Amino acid sequence: MAGGTRKRTAYNTNRTVDGNLARKLERELERSGQMAPDEYYLQRRETRADKLSRRRQKVKASVRPAQRLEPATVLGFVTVGVLLTLLVLCYVRLNAISREIVDMKEQKSQLETEQISLLTRYEQAFDLAAVKTAAEAAGMSQPSDSQITYIELPGQDNAVAYSGTEESWFDGAADALREAASALTAYFR
Repeated sequence: MAGGTRKRTAYNTNRTVDGNLARKLERELERSGQMAPDEYYLQRRETRADKLSRRRQKVKASVRPAQRLEPATVLGFVTVGVLLTLLVLCYVRLNAISREIVDMKEQKSQLETEQISLLTRYEQAFDLAAVKTAAEAAGMSQPSDSQITYIELPGQDNAVAYSGTEESWFDGAADALREAASALTAYFR
């Protein structure tokens, strides 16, 4: 070994402490004067290379190189921004629709109330007792059984309307041919 001889200290296994507790014990011993740091630790002189590396680490830690933004990152942030804007606009539209629904429900309740009052007025206008008194005041009266006449007609309940002009035999034949053609097409369908 270059330098000098190192004195090896044998530790008693009962007094051995690992980790931070060992450092704490050493500090307490140094403060109390029972252990001199020069005896147990050999200080190495700092070389020029050590100084340069420490200086480089300081500079490296203090100056961070500028990083380039990736296009995918920018596109992702723009997409998220657009989607958030659309979400806010959808909430605004939903709020407006909810307000319209509340207004329409209020209008519906008002219209139902108005319908009830109008039906009441309608029924009062066509009160049968009022109509009967108005008819009697005008000189009208109920017909008696002798005044009612029933007419019974023989045959079916249908009517035939004749036009003022007579049809020629050609028109009748054309109508008959049309009816026959429609019956044939209906049969083959």
